[in-house]
Amino acid sequence: MDRVETYRLFQSLNYQRFQHLIEMAPARQALIFQLLPLFLHINAKLLPGYISDDVPAGLLDYRPSQDTINKAQQLNRSFSHRVRALRRYPLRGLYLINPHHHYSYSDKTEFELWVLCSDLVDIEQRHQLQLKLDAITAWCEENGLLLKTQLLTEKALADNNALSEWQKEQFYTQGIVLAGAEPYWWLISHEEATEHQAIVDEFKTQAKFKQYNLVDFGPVNAVDQNALFETTYAVGKCVLIDGHVSLDLLYQPLLLETVTSFPLLSSVLKHAIYQGESRFSALENQALKLSIIESYAEESLINIAREVFYKESQEALSVQLKQAQHPWRREFVKQLTTLWGWSETQLQTLDNRHSSIKQNQLWFTRLAPVIQSLLEKLELYCKNHQLDTRHEMTYLKQLYRLRFQPQGNQIPSLPLSLRPELNESRLYLYRFKDQQDWLVSQVPLADNAKSGLYQHSQLIDVLSWAINHHLLAKTNWLSVTDQHQKYTTSSVIELSHYIINQGLGQLDIPKQRAEITTTETIVQVLVFPNLEQQPSNKLSQQGLQLSSKQNDPLNYSSFKESLVLTLDCLFISSHGQIYSTFYQGQTAVLEMLTSLLLWQPAAPPKVNSWCTTPGFEKSINHRFETLIPQVCQLYQTHSQRGKFLINLADRPYQLQWHDEQVEYVRRPMSQTFWQHLADNTHTFTAQALDSYLDKDQLLNTLLSYQTAEQVSIFLYLEKNTVVYYLIDEYANLVRQQVQHLSESTLMGHLQMFLSHIKADNKLKHIRFYLLSRHQQSWKVNAIAPQNTTQTFLPVQVTMDSPALDAACTIMCGKKWFEGRADDINLFAQVHQLIYSLRQNNQTYPLYINQLQFTDNHTYPTAIYIQQKNRLEQLFNQQ
Repeated sequence: MDRVETYRLFQSLNYQRFQHLIEMAPARQALIFQLLPLFLHINAKLLPGYISDDVPAGLLDYRPSQDTINKAQQLNRSFSHRVRALRRYPLRGLYLINPHHHYSYSDKTEFELWVLCSDLVDIEQRHQLQLKLDAITAWCEENGLLLKTQLLTEKALADNNALSEWQKEQFYTQGIVLAGAEPYWWLISHEEATEHQAIVDEFKTQAKFKQYNLVDFGPVNAVDQNALFETTYAVGKCVLIDGHVSLDLLYQPLLLETVTSFPLLSSVLKHAIYQGESRFSALENQALKLSIIESYAEESLINIAREVFYKESQEALSVQLKQAQHPWRREFVKQLTTLWGWSETQLQTLDNRHSSIKQNQLWFTRLAPVIQSLLEKLELYCKNHQLDTRHEMTYLKQLYRLRFQPQGNQIPSLPLSLRPELNESRLYLYRFKDQQDWLVSQVPLADNAKSGLYQHSQLIDVLSWAINHHLLAKTNWLSVTDQHQKYTTSSVIELSHYIINQGLGQLDIPKQRAEITTTETIVQVLVFPNLEQQPSNKLSQQGLQLSSKQNDPLNYSSFKESLVLTLDCLFISSHGQIYSTFYQGQTAVLEMLTSLLLWQPAAPPKVNSWCTTPGFEKSINHRFETLIPQVCQLYQTHSQRGKFLINLADRPYQLQWHDEQVEYVRRPMSQTFWQHLADNTHTFTAQALDSYLDKDQLLNTLLSYQTAEQVSIFLYLEKNTVVYYLIDEYANLVRQQVQHLSESTLMGHLQMFLSHIKADNKLKHIRFYLLSRHQQSWKVNAIAPQNTTQTFLPVQVTMDSPALDAACTIMCGKKWFEGRADDINLFAQVHQLIYSLRQNNQTYPLYINQLQFTDNHTYPTAIYIQQKNRLEQLFNQQ
C-alpha cells in the first residue's frame, strides 16, 4: 500500500480514537479532553492551569475552532479568544495515551499526557510549563479525570532517551495525537522496522514529506523487562483484588513466554493497516489482542478471552434495542459472536451473570488456573531476567491464597465487583431432618436436597457467607426451614440483622499492599454463646433460676456451673477475611481463646457478643466482651511467654503460650492460689488473672509492673502490719507480712537483703512502691528506699538448696550453728541465743540479712523471699 495512503489511514484511526473517547466519556471529562490543546496553546487567566503570561504557549498546527471557544466558555462565560497566528510555536506536539481501550470508558483510568517542547525552550521555561501542567492535572482530578503528565524535548527524542520501549508501544497502539507533529512511525511498514532510522533520515530529505509536520519517536525494538513485569503485576493485582478481568490477563502471559519472537501489538496493528484494514473496530486495541490470543493460546483460554472481550464491550446482545448507543461497536460484537457460534442461551447467561452469584462463582473458579499460570510464568520470567521482585511476587501469591486457597474455617468470598447488588429478592435457608448442614438458596428446595448456593454445618457460617455476598440484607424476604426445630424464622432474622450491623457485607481484601504483606491477625471477634443449646434445663433441675446478675456465668451459683455450653465465633482478620469456628463442652471458652491467640493478635480486637440465654444475655455478653480483651492485652504486652489463670465450672485452668505455641492445662487442685502465682522457675513468664478471680483487681494491678530482670516490691499498711507484695524477675508474685516494723525500716532491710541477690540473679532494678486504696481502685506510688538507723543482729544463712531439709549454716553475729533447715533442735539453739540477747520484755525479732544457696543453681528472687520468711518464723517462735 502507498505510504501516503497508509498515512491517511493512521490519521483516520487517530481521529476515530479521539471521537470514540469523547463519545463514551462522561460529559465533563469529554469537555476536558477537547479543551486540553487550548489550555496549552494560550495563557488565559480565566482558564485552568494559568501560571503567568511567560509560560511557553503555542501548539504547532493548532488553531482552536469556534466550537472549542464555545466549549471553553462553558467553564467561564467571561472567556474570549481571538484566533491569531503566532511567530513561533514552542510546543511541537500534544499526545494523550489511554491505557484502557476505546470500546468503553473507565473513570478509574489514569491517562497520560505528553507535551513535546521545542529545543528553544530553556530550563526555566520548562519549569514554568511543568507548573502549568501540574495545575491542569490538579484541576482535572477535581473534575474526576486522572491525568499524569510528561514533558518531552526534541533532543531527548532524537537521543532516544525520552521514552522507554514500553511507552512507545503504548503510544503507537493506544495513543492519540491531540495536536502538533505526528509520528514518522506511521510511514514505515512493519517489514522496514529494522531500517527505521535510515528511512526517517531519507524522508527528511524528500520534499513530499516536508509538507507534513512529523517527529520521530523511534521504533519499538524490544519490550522493557521491568515495564513488562510492572504491567503484568498490575493485571494480576487488579483481578485478585477487584475481580476485574481484562484481556491482558491472557495477553500478558504470551509476552512473558515468547518475549523475543512474539509479535508486539504495535507490529500487528501496523501490519493490519498496511493490509488495508480501515475499520476502527478491527484496529482497536481489544480486537488486536483477541486476535493474537486466538492465534497463540489454548482453546480453553480462547473461550475465556472471548467472554472477557464480550463483557468489556458492554453490549448485551440478548437485549433487543431500538437504537444502539454505539452502533459500530454493537455490530462488530454481533459479527464476532456469530462467527464464534454463540447461542442465544449463551448470550443470556453472559448478560445476566452480574446478577447471578452462582454464575459469578463458576466464572471466578474458571479464572483460578489462569491466574495461577500467570503467576508462575511471571515468576519464571523474573528469574530468567534476574529481576528482584520477591516482595511483589509474595504479595500476589498472598492475594491468590486468600481468593482461591481458603483455610479450613475461612469463609470463601468473591471480590466485591462480583457480588450482586443488594436487592429485595427471596432467600431460603434449609436444614433437613437427615442432614447436619444448612443450605442457602435463592429458590425453594425439595426435601433432602443435597446442595444449594452454599452449605455448612453452622448457621453462623452460612449467614455470614450470604451477608458477605450481598444475598442477605435487612430488606430481603427470608424463609427458614429447620427440621431439627432449633430455630424459627424470627430468631434467624434477628440473628442475621445483628451480623449485618457488624459490617460483614463490605468486608474484602484491603487494596493497600502494606496491609496484606503484614502478618494476618484478628481485628474483630464476634461471639455467639448457646445458639442451639441452653443451660436452662440443667439449672432448673438443680432448683436454680436464671436471674442473678452478680454471679460469674462461667462459675454460676454455689454449684459453680458454666452457663456457656457452646460457642459459635466469627474471627474478622486484618486481611478482610471471615473465619468461622465452633466450640462446645466444658473447655469451649479456653479452646476459643487458644484459637484466637494462635493468630498472634497485635492488639486487643474489637469484641461483640450476642447471647439469647434467658435472664443471662447481658452478663454472658459482658463476660466475653471483657475476658477476650484482657487475655489479648496480656498477650500483646508479653507475646513471648505468658499465662492466664482462669476458673471454669470451678476447675482451675491455665492458658499459656511460649515459642509461638498456645495451650491450656488444668492447674492441680492441690496447689494453693499463691502457689500458682509463684511457680516460674526458669524464665520470665508474664501472668494475669481473670478479673473474676481478682475481685478487687489488686493482683492484676501489681502484675502490670512485671518486668524481666527487675524486682518490684509493693508496701501496704494494715493497722500495725505491713503487707508487702513482691514480683520478681520471672514474674513470680508472693505476699508476705511483718509486724512491728515501719515501712521505711522494712524497705531498708529488704534493700539490704536483695542487694546480695542482685548480682547473682542479674537484676537490673529493684523498685519500691507504696500501695493505697482509693474507692474502687488502687493507687501505686514509686518511692526511694532510705537508710534506716535502727540495727538488728546480723543474720546470715547458707543452705545447700531451697529444700526444707537442706543442710544449713546460720551465722548470728559471731555465733554460728549447723544442722538441717527443718531441725527443731537447731532452731532451739537459735531461740536460746535470741533469748539471751533480750535485755527487756520487748519483742526482739530476728531478720535474715543474707541468704545463700550453695548448689550453684540460680533461683528466682521469690524463692529467697519465701525461704527467708519461713526461716524467720522458725527463728522467732516463742
